[in-house]
Amino acid sequence: MRIKCAAIRYQGNIFEGDTHYSIFQRMRNNGVCEKLPGGDDQGFVTECGKYVRRAPALRIAIEAGQVEEGKTINCRHLFSEDL
Repeated sequence: MRIKCAAIRYQGNIFEGDTHYSIFQRMRNNGVCEKLPGGDDQGFVTECGKYVRRAPALRIAIEAGQVEEGKTINCRHLFSEDL
């Protein structure tokens, strides 16, 4: 399993993109929300379409060789800039 892209979960919908900020900008421009959702609502989508939070996403990305352990912005959570 690999990480496909960054994602934001908002009101039961999953919005995908390259970075969480670019997803939020598109959501805001389309009138979806005014404020960037935080916490567990910022995560990633796997290649099989499953939404995962940042911590499990980091483990997936390391195991898939998408990032090197210890070469991330945060040692406990994946950020879109890590990919």
